[in-house]
This record gives sequence, C-alpha cells and structure tokens, in this order.
Amino acid sequence: MPVSTQGPGDALRTETPAQLMEALRREATARLLPLLGETLRVERARLQRALDESTHDTPAREADTEDLSSLTVLAAELIQHEHRWQKALGEVFAAWPEVPVARRSGFSLLSDDELQAQLIGQPVAEALDRRFESIRDIIDRRLHTLAARLQYRTRPSNPLAARFLVHAFLHAFEAGDCGRRLRASLLRRHETLLDAELGGFYAWCNTRLADAGCAMAGDSDHASLIAGLGGSMDAVPANKTRIWEQGNAVARSGGTASAIRADAPRGNLLRRHARRQRDARRAELDAAERSFRRDEFLSTLALLQSERSLPPGDTHAVRLREGLYAVAAGLGIDRRAVSFDGEQDEALILVGALFDLIAARHQLTPAARERLALLAVPWLHLALEDAQLFEPSSPPAMQLLSALVELWDGVDPDDPQSLELQALADRAADAVLDGPHGDGRVFPAQLAQIDAALAGSRRRAEAVERRTWQALRGRERLDAARRQARLELERRLEGRPLLPSVAGFLDVEWRQALAQAWLRDGATSDRYREVLSLGDALVESDGLAAENGGTAVADRLLGILPALRDCCAQCGADADATEARLAGLVAEHASPTTRQVHAPTPPDGDDAPLLPDDADPDAGLADTTFAEGQRFVQPDGAGAGRRLRLAWRSSLSGACLLVNTTGAREWLLMPDALHAMIEAGQLQVRPGGGAVSQALATLAAQAGSA
Repeated sequence: MPVSTQGPGDALRTETPAQLMEALRREATARLLPLLGETLRVERARLQRALDESTHDTPAREADTEDLSSLTVLAAELIQHEHRWQKALGEVFAAWPEVPVARRSGFSLLSDDELQAQLIGQPVAEALDRRFESIRDIIDRRLHTLAARLQYRTRPSNPLAARFLVHAFLHAFEAGDCGRRLRASLLRRHETLLDAELGGFYAWCNTRLADAGCAMAGDSDHASLIAGLGGSMDAVPANKTRIWEQGNAVARSGGTASAIRADAPRGNLLRRHARRQRDARRAELDAAERSFRRDEFLSTLALLQSERSLPPGDTHAVRLREGLYAVAAGLGIDRRAVSFDGEQDEALILVGALFDLIAARHQLTPAARERLALLAVPWLHLALEDAQLFEPSSPPAMQLLSALVELWDGVDPDDPQSLELQALADRAADAVLDGPHGDGRVFPAQLAQIDAALAGSRRRAEAVERRTWQALRGRERLDAARRQARLELERRLEGRPLLPSVAGFLDVEWRQALAQAWLRDGATSDRYREVLSLGDALVESDGLAAENGGTAVADRLLGILPALRDCCAQCGADADATEARLAGLVAEHASPTTRQVHAPTPPDGDDAPLLPDDADPDAGLADTTFAEGQRFVQPDGAGAGRRLRLAWRSSLSGACLLVNTTGAREWLLMPDALHAMIEAGQLQVRPGGGAVSQALATLAAQAGSA
C-alpha cells in the first residue's frame, strides 16, 4: 500500500529537505516497486498466449519459448531484481540535488549494455516525459524552491523524472539477465504500467511538496530566490535576464544553447577547444559588419539541408561554411558583411571535426562519404539545440549516426547481404535529410527501423556462428585431449623397446581411453589418473617379463586385466575381440618375443589437429586485446571490403574465430596471427563503443591535452 500522507500543517512545513526527499523516495518505492513483478506476470501471460496460438515450429516460436524460460528464471530471482531497482533509485535520491554521476570516466566508451539501454530506454523515457510534462514541470519548479533551501545555486535534478525510473528498471533487469529482445519487450510492458500509475503518483508528490511549503518557482520569483540563497536584493541586477545565468537557482525557460551547460562536461570541453581555434581566426570574423541572427542562421541551414548539395572542400567544416554562404547569397546576404557568431562557429568547428574523424577512420564508398557529408547539416542544427549531444550518454541522434557508419563501413560489392545493409543505411539517411528541419523524432524512429530490419538477419547470423563455434570448440577440445594423450604415450615409449602387443595396446586402446577420460572427466579426475596408472602398470609388466619375472608377471597381468578389458570396451571392441586381444598380450608376456622401439601412430586426415602443434596456447590466453563481438573490416579498394566479427575466443588456446555478416566462418587465427594481419593493414579494427563514441573520445582527449 502507498505510504499514507498527512494533511497540510506546521509539522510538514518544518521538515528538512532531506526528510522530505526521503518521504518521496519511500512513496516511490511503495507505489512503483510492485510494478516489477507485475511486468514479469503480464509478459509471461502474453508469451504463453502466443505459444498456445502458434501451431508450427518457427524461429519466432523458438524465440518465445526461450524468452519464457528466461522469464521463469527472472521471476524466481525477483527479490534480487527488486533490490537492484531500489539501489538504482536510491542512488538518484542520494545524489539530489545533483545529477547522479556514472561510475566511469566522463570520456570512457559506452559498453554494449549501456548502448542497448540507451537504444531501448531513451524513447520510452521521452514518451513518458511528454505524457506527464505538465505535472512534472510543476514538481520541477517546487524542487527548485526546495533546492534553494540547501543553498544550491544551479538547476536541481528531478529524481522522479521518467529517465531515472526507466534507468532503475533497466538496472534491475540487465543485459546479462535476459536477451535484448526480451529486455525490450519487458520495458514496453513496464511503460504501460508506469503510464497508468505515474499520474496519481505525480499528483501525490505535488501535494506533498506543496504541503511542505515548496512554492512553484516562476519568472516572478527570481529576486526572492536569490535572496533566499543568502544573497542580498542589492545583488539582483537591473537586467533580470542575468538572473538565469549559471549559478542561480532557477533556469530560464526557453534559454539559448549558448549558456553554460553544467550537466554537459564533455560538450563544454569540446566547445572550449573549438573556441580557441575560432580565436585564431579573430581578424577574419571581426572584419564582418554583423553576425548571422539565430533565426537567420537556422533558416539558411534548413535551406541547405533541403538542397541536398554541398560545395567541395578539404574538410566538412569548410564545406558547411561554404554551403551556408552560398545559400545566404541566394537570399541577398553578402558574405563579406556577415559572419558566424561564436556559438555558430564553435558548432561548425566541432561538427566538422567529428565528421572528418569518422570519415577518415572508416572504409566508405564515395557515395557513402557524400551522404555522410550531407548528414553534417542536420547534425549542425543538433549541435546548436541539444546540450547533451556530445555527452557519453549518447542520445538517439548519435546512436543513429554510429549505426549508419557501421552499415556503410566496408561494403562488399560481391555480397548481396552487404549491399542490402548499405541500402538500409541509405534509406535511413535519406529519411533524416528529407524530414522536417529540427524535428528530433526522426532519429529514434529511424534507429528503431534499422533495429527492426536487422533483427531477423542478426538472429540467423547468431545461430550460424553459434553452431560454428560450438563445433570448433568441440573439435578443439578433442584436439587437446588427443595431444595430451600423445604426450603421455611418448613419455612411456621414449625409445624404450617393448613387446609389439604392449606397444600396440598403448598406442591404440590406452591412448584412446586416456583421451576420452580427459574429455569426459578432466585432467585432474580420478578416472584420468586411473588410466595413466594402467599405462604405467603395463610398461612395468613388460619390464618384468623382459627380466624373466615369472609369477610376478602373471600377478601383475591378473591385477590389471579388468582395467585392460575396460579400455577395449571404450574403444568399441566386443567381448570376443577383447578376449582375443588380451590373450595375445598375455601370450607375448609368457613366451620369448623380440622387443622393438615403437613410434606413435600419426593422426590421419580426419584426426588432423585444428590448429598447428607449434601454436602457443599460453600466449593466446594471455592476449586480452580483443573480446568476443569485436568488429573488423577487411579493406579491398575504394571503400569496398568485408565486415568481420570476432564471434568466439577459445578458452583452451586463445584462438579467434572471425565470421562474416551471415555468421559463416572466415578465419580461425591465433592472436599473434591476428595482430600480424592488423599490423600489415589486412584487417582494420573497429571501436567497440561505436564510431561516434570513439571519435568523440579522441576529440575530447585532444581538447584536454591542448
């Protein structure tokens, strides 16, 4: 049941901010935590209905069955997931009025889990925010006033915002707990439940804050807020718009993007670096009579996007500038009389540098390079409007740009599927360029379309590569077992003359039994040690027979006969063949027989090792440069090439399996051979966090060192 509330009164108004926020946290937990279990129940019922209605075995039915099994595990561990949810939400409240800080460097690359969470979580958070925008805005204003009591001088976070609630849910059910498909489906069910619950919950929060004396901070409240922060009214400037600069309690609604962004550290760093580059061209900029007005610049940018053409140039920034000046000239604006203002020029420098780096680092065809250059136009508009565009949180627009570059990178003209992926990227890029200028909805929409279009082929490729690496893993384990058995055989033969029957038994039946014991039970098992002891006992009985051991030989043979029969049985010999084999062995021990040095039988074609015997498994296991999922491109001329992926790394040898876009095997390489191909330029490594994240990290490092 929700936490009960008191009516308005003096007791509530004397609460400290910490006590009030703790009350909000408890109520959020009481109302929203039960939705986790309800989400699992609703999704389980949906999957069960889908399976009941399905009559044929299809990939979709197999996926539903697998998801249903995962849901059973999730439901059994619900308490653990609820604890994660409470911990994630608790961290947001603990950080208030600050925004919670991620547990990684501000310039680090996003993991695959974070990228997936952004991809499926961002649209849900934005949709919920739009639906409850009015009531949430009221709560935001009351939280501004509450933060002012703590002498907090910047815009506080709202721990009840949809993005934090979605983050808590994704933290409760991480990528390791369920597949991407099930996780996204669970989030959709949770969105429906939140939609039904948040209206009443937000209304309760608003009443609670109002009863505690938290008035809504509006445009008429700036002077009193500044005074409430400990400053005097004399400090309030005559021009009240300065009240909204960084350092004051309430942010101006509708402010421009040129204001300092307290929650955008990487964007601030990159813009400062762009400003330093702009200062080097100060004389050129000062020669102009005026700067582009903001609406004038955006109109020119919209016309440039609609023209779908950019002048040639050495860099993307140069092409953007020349394109804007060309459009402005058509509107009667003389380029000698107008220049870009500081914000516009910084955005041009920054977007140009980002697209330059992306183009230089990827294997793109000329057509893809031109489309990428055209995309710099809408991204320039985003740089002016979106304060979070360059942050590691990676908004949908940046995720879409990474996805497009990945689809264009290394297109194989002889591979129909590669051409299909290129066409998919072309369609998404055209949709962005043809869409309304400044409409941010196009980015998550195209991202979702790409993800949906790739879902089927991705599942098929994953199934193929799974079968491939499972077969390789089984073959490699067999190779390792045979290799170990051969080494143990060589230790027992090592130039020692033996009876032909003894040497033959060791080389065939005992060697095979030893390999099977390694595979089934492991090298540290009792069974493996028993087979080793049998080999030693057989060699010892041969030595006793050579020295006319008499009864000692007979006793030794009688003692190991059961184990010898077991060896024959493991090789598939029937009872008659086993007895004949053992009879010959005993007979040679009892009668004078010429002994000779035996050479182990080499493997035939089917038994040939998967990897060369001189491969160093320790070196392969020590190499941790590349993990499974790492992408590569094998270049082949002007933008052409092949996309490859590291699908599996052997835990025995460190061998790396590289597959193509269909999941089929292309290379099986030891790490040193893989590094050699990279150093020779035969393979190009692609960043795990995406093209944009890697490029921004590089730009941030350059800006930091400067």
